[in-house]
Amino acid sequence: MIEQAKFLLSRRAFLNATMAAAGTMAVPHILSGAAQAQSVKELIWAKPLETTQLDPHTSILGSSWQVLHLVYSSLVDVDGDLRPIPALAESWAEESPTSYLFNLRQGLKFSDGSEVTIDDVVGSIMRVRDPATGSFWQRPIGPISKCEAVGDRGIRITLEHPHAPLLPALAATMASILPMSKLKDGSFDPSKAMLGTGPFMVTEHVQDDHWVLERNPHYWEEGLPHIDRISVRIVPNDNARIAMLSDDSVDIASFEASPDAPLLLQNVPGIDVTVETSTNYYMMALNAVSETSPFVSAPLRKAVALSLDREQIKNIALGGVGDPTAVMAPAFKACDTSALPNFTRDLDRAKALVAEAGAEGKSFELLVRNIPADVQMAQVIKQGVSEIGLDATISVVDEGIWVKRAWVDNPSQFEAMISWYAGYADPAISTLWWNPVLAGFTAGHVKADPEIDRLIDAAYQTVGGDRAAILQQLCAAIDESANMIPLVTRQDTIAVRTGRVTGLTKQTEGYVHTLRGIEKAELK
Repeated sequence: MIEQAKFLLSRRAFLNATMAAAGTMAVPHILSGAAQAQSVKELIWAKPLETTQLDPHTSILGSSWQVLHLVYSSLVDVDGDLRPIPALAESWAEESPTSYLFNLRQGLKFSDGSEVTIDDVVGSIMRVRDPATGSFWQRPIGPISKCEAVGDRGIRITLEHPHAPLLPALAATMASILPMSKLKDGSFDPSKAMLGTGPFMVTEHVQDDHWVLERNPHYWEEGLPHIDRISVRIVPNDNARIAMLSDDSVDIASFEASPDAPLLLQNVPGIDVTVETSTNYYMMALNAVSETSPFVSAPLRKAVALSLDREQIKNIALGGVGDPTAVMAPAFKACDTSALPNFTRDLDRAKALVAEAGAEGKSFELLVRNIPADVQMAQVIKQGVSEIGLDATISVVDEGIWVKRAWVDNPSQFEAMISWYAGYADPAISTLWWNPVLAGFTAGHVKADPEIDRLIDAAYQTVGGDRAAILQQLCAAIDESANMIPLVTRQDTIAVRTGRVTGLTKQTEGYVHTLRGIEKAELK
């Protein structure tokens, strides 16, 4: 504990020095929020990563969802506690465990003024389900056998069997409603432009620099949004975003999984700093597929799992931000981690399993992106496995190389690596990635496990009181496999200038919707 305290004190001193330097860092000249608000109510948001995937049905990046959420709407949404609420559908009824009837709002329009038709809604949902679309949301949205019009404003979704996450899945940006008639006649290409029913519409974009989103005059919530324009600045450097907050160049700045952000922001006056409660989580994958990986050995995988100190990962690597987690984040209250076989650190058991695997002194590569949080987690993990006689060599690579080796190559070209998953709005949704056949993108390093597959199916299909026990069993089976090992929840930090922005509520997030509720916020 003394050594940890020394580490944290030295880390704080380093960060304070970094903060001082940030105040003098040169940043692009941007008019202050107050100056730009003279003619229109304009909010300026600085975010670290560009939006690169424009088609909401096929986008797999949270950095893209952040903007897509502002432009598109779905049939339903979720509230601050991840409970389904009306969106384009003003109401719905569960006619049976396999039939849902949704009632569309009257007079819905896309941001160009064209009418939202029943065919747009039906076509959008079935486009997600169509294997030719290539949407990773095809499975989470459910086994939809039919989506059809009922009268003027009714949509009936018929399922092949019950699907517990249907409503939360329909709330995702991946289930957005598109102008399907324009897509079919070629006048709209969702991979190159955005046209939705959300509170804002895109009017300008300069790659890797900025987006301009204007108020959608046809938005379905009357009187909203209150803000006329959102200017999104792409500012990769954390310190640059902090400097922009300090000189009133931006109204909101987001810091994605930046462990140092809360501490660095302490000295910036006039801002409200929120560390988001999130269902997203970091995980360490151990390659159980490649014949060259030492982790084809189940005992060795379990040994590594038992060596992990999640509190150390949280406190040292992530600056005290996040919560130790299993595959179902604490916000769901669906998994009792004290009952899991490999969750609690146990070095004696871990050493015995290393001996059982005949792996004493074994070295392995730990692949990470060149992102501070990932590198710092890797360092804590390296220390942990050294205590059970293993040696982790940390390989830090650029994102492109990491993506190819971790997600494109099959078998995956790593022995161990660190990544993160969105947790979404239902505890079962992300467990699908433990079924390599259905997930596809995990097939290069996840070993098929019939029991896990059975429990995933049961968790997806069971509705009602029996589901809680199934979720716990699934959580335990994933923990026992020690193939992809959840670590700590991935919390984003959002800094809002209180003198400018009011009405932006704090909530639990599962879909990387950083500005959720911004349509109801106001500028002073």
